[in-house]
Amino acid sequence: MATRRQSENDDLQKNYEILKSKNERLGKVLDSLKRENERLEKEVYFAAGFCVAVVVVLILLAAGILCFSFRIEKEDLQKNYVLDSLKRENERLEKGILSGEKERLGKEKEDLKRENKRLGKEASSKVGFCVAVVVGILVVVTLCFACYTARLKRDIKRLTREKEDLQKNYDSLKGKNERLGKEKDDLQKNYETLKQEKEKVEADFKELRRNTNTCDYALGREWKQITEACVNVTLDLNTASPRLTVSEDGSRVRCTGEGSAEWPSVLGREGFTSGRLYWEVEVGAKGYWVLGVSTHPHEKSIPEKPGEGYWLVRLVKGKTCTAVSQSVDQTLNLERICKVWGVYLDHGGGRLSFYNAETRFHIHTLEGSFPGQVYPIFSPGSHDKGPLIINTKVKNV
Repeated sequence: MATRRQSENDDLQKNYEILKSKNERLGKVLDSLKRENERLEKEVYFAAGFCVAVVVVLILLAAGILCFSFRIEKEDLQKNYVLDSLKRENERLEKGILSGEKERLGKEKEDLKRENKRLGKEASSKVGFCVAVVVGILVVVTLCFACYTARLKRDIKRLTREKEDLQKNYDSLKGKNERLGKEKDDLQKNYETLKQEKEKVEADFKELRRNTNTCDYALGREWKQITEACVNVTLDLNTASPRLTVSEDGSRVRCTGEGSAEWPSVLGREGFTSGRLYWEVEVGAKGYWVLGVSTHPHEKSIPEKPGEGYWLVRLVKGKTCTAVSQSVDQTLNLERICKVWGVYLDHGGGRLSFYNAETRFHIHTLEGSFPGQVYPIFSPGSHDKGPLIINTKVKNV
């Protein structure tokens, strides 16, 4: 249950992180939309200013055209004044000047009229052209401004809708974020509660196992702690009984002498005065052997009834397995004898535990106070020739 709750907590944590990243991304999108809105407002202000400038230019142009037309009218008035003068002069000539002079003046008068008409037509055509140009420019500017304004309005509406949608999504995600946060807190509390309950159950389990000394399975974390304390035990040829043969690398021992009531033994080369240590021994299908620790560095055999300074497990006839120490002589009820034994020494805690190294089951624990230095001790027995093998490749999984 704790593993499932932990996986749910991890999934909610991942969803929370995803929603948090989406929230940040939506915030960035909202900021970009705000900047885009400000840019569009600036463009609208710029376009309005541009149109105002165009209108001002058109007004100035119209004023110039009016001035030009006033000038033309002034010239017309001057010409009319000249014509009036010529008329008066003509009248005067009619009264007393020669008829030839009168005809010449009449021709000049006609020329002046024609010139006046021509100038009037030119002025009218220029004024009409200027007015048409101004009107065309105003129409083009008005259409451009209208199109630009319509596009800006569409963009503003679109951005407004997107902003509203994003705001709704943001609010929705914010609500989900808050809900997931609450669920995360609840799951965290449940996880802490389950963790405490698990630790309590493990503690009770260890206490029960310590009190009952039954065959129990070593949990993964416990087994890892045990195997991490592994040491390389090498057999000391100098402590071996003459009836034993030790391999050159100090990893195997077998009995090559005659049988007796005592158990021929050999010690590990190094003794231990503190700490936690673990080693494994492969017994195979042997029917006789002894494993454990001893405080007797010079004895080369184990008595049939060991006394002080021995903590052992002994197998006889392939079926009777006994835990032996100064205060204990207990027969172990095992369904079958395992082929690889793990020996775990807790020197400071005064505990020597035996495990099935293949299945990780705890078999038995001997308790006592270890006085000073203790040595791993091994006896292959004297009734069969199979070896005891020190396992140098310990598996911690």
